[in-house]
Amino acid sequence: MSWASLKHLVIAALLLLCGTLSAEATYLSQYLKSYPESAIIGFEQPLHWQEQEWLTASGLLIGIGALYLADEDIRDFAQENKSPASKNIAAAAKQFGEGKYVVPAIGLSILGGYLAGSEKTMDTGLLSLKSFVLSQCVTQSLKLATQRQRPSANAGKEFWNGEGISNKRDSFPSGHSTIVWSLAPILAAQYDQQKWVAPTVYSIAALTSISRVHDNNHWSSDAFTGAVIGYFSARLVLGSTPRLQLSAMPDGTGIGLSYNF
Repeated sequence: MSWASLKHLVIAALLLLCGTLSAEATYLSQYLKSYPESAIIGFEQPLHWQEQEWLTASGLLIGIGALYLADEDIRDFAQENKSPASKNIAAAAKQFGEGKYVVPAIGLSILGGYLAGSEKTMDTGLLSLKSFVLSQCVTQSLKLATQRQRPSANAGKEFWNGEGISNKRDSFPSGHSTIVWSLAPILAAQYDQQKWVAPTVYSIAALTSISRVHDNNHWSSDAFTGAVIGYFSARLVLGSTPRLQLSAMPDGTGIGLSYNF
């Protein structure tokens, strides 16, 4: 997904959000204010990490490095072992990382939750939108900064491969992988009482990431890095966003909004 596409999708979603919550300016203000606040928290978190957090971060970096070393072998294995079944699975899984489908779905969940008086549905939509936006900001920035060719270009797996800066050298990280992993933890946390939800959403997220390698659109390290960005963006959003509560108005005239942290 390009910066232009991301911008248009986010503008459309925010316009829908503003229309839905126009009568609730206080909550909307706090919700939008939480975007930069969460970003700052994310940047400052390493300053407060303990030993376990540093071990986790080190393990993830080692994993990304190991995948980078094996990228070409993994690409060759994936391309040599395609089957009709794997193509069908990859084609279906890819859709869960498509911003052109995900953002309208998020917008509809926000609007539908409001109209139906479902605080969980609306809250889930708001959390998902924020996680989507923050994670894509990171991924799109890294795409521009790393200038990596996609495996389908047959130009090698190196970073900064080519002259100047081009938005066509946008392999690292995978945007599809980032999107689906930015949503999976939100859904798993919001619907944790339904035991089937977490295994389902994480399985879909894993298949979406694998599909990018299967289809030769990304290196394995691209897909894994996108998953890491999406997952930790979602965890950050869950812990730093004002939460929505719908309640009946005292006079019985409708539904009001309140929020807490």
